Amino acid sequence: MNALARAASVQPLRALVRTAAAVACCVVGGCSNDVDTSENKLPYRSEETIGVTDTSDVEVSAGACDCLTVGRWYRMDTLALITIDGKDHPVIPTLNALWKSDISVLELDIMLEVKAVSETSVTIRIVNGARVDGTQDICQLDDTAIETVFPRNGCSLEASAESAFNVYAGTQDFPKNCSTTLPVKHAIPVSRARLEGTLNNDCSGILNGKVPSGGLGQSELDKVCTCLLLPGAQAEECGALDASFADTTCVGCNANYQPLGGLLKAFGEPDWLCQTETGALAACLTADFTAVAMEAPPSCQ
Repeated sequence: MNALARAASVQPLRALVRTAAAVACCVVGGCSNDVDTSENKLPYRSEETIGVTDTSDVEVSAGACDCLTVGRWYRMDTLALITIDGKDHPVIPTLNALWKSDISVLELDIMLEVKAVSETSVTIRIVNGARVDGTQDICQLDDTAIETVFPRNGCSLEASAESAFNVYAGTQDFPKNCSTTLPVKHAIPVSRARLEGTLNNDCSGILNGKVPSGGLGQSELDKVCTCLLLPGAQAEECGALDASFADTTCVGCNANYQPLGGLLKAFGEPDWLCQTETGALAACLTADFTAVAMEAPPSCQ
């Protein structure tokens, strides 16, 4: 991270902070000058901010959920960070607002495909999607896929085996994150993640989903650049990637992308309390999610 800070110029970081501040302003104030007299709440705990479905009144029986069969697909319709390194990190409201917006415009598509089912376990393939340029359709990015196994107790999917997975955002041709040097291009790698959740009785959704543990590798964050747009802005506004762009960090991206590690540092240096699969430093994370059933998407061409 120190090397990244030395390499990055002051002006791009200031621009990043200004854009992030504008995002945070929209989160808290709705991009309006109206006075809000309601009770103050932490933005990332607010359902209005993160879009988390209230499932507290949803009744789920202890039934076997026999409706869970091979070939079912789900898409995360909410995803929200809860902590980074066990803390309410200041960057969380900004990231959650951006993710909520990206999910709503089909530019953040984390999908789960049921590959094997038994009474005691479920194997799920987790794959990212992208919005097909110029449409409201989703295709799956096969190179982002991983498989993991969940112990099963009826409708409950208990904490999965640890696994790395990827987070892609954008369209096929306009990614909102850019990295030309990581194994999976243009995706944020999450290390040693576990997922869990509860199916509703008709298997039409996953409720109370959680990522109880996972990590963002310090080295990997320094190799990912992000196009930080205001909520509602679509990926095309990032502009086409430029293979000749030779910025120190954002090689092969364009001038609209800034180091993701720099974004975190602008809000506060993580404590790097976790480790990646290789033992390198990582920021610990926890998150909540829900998912809804969907038709199987085609592979991206």
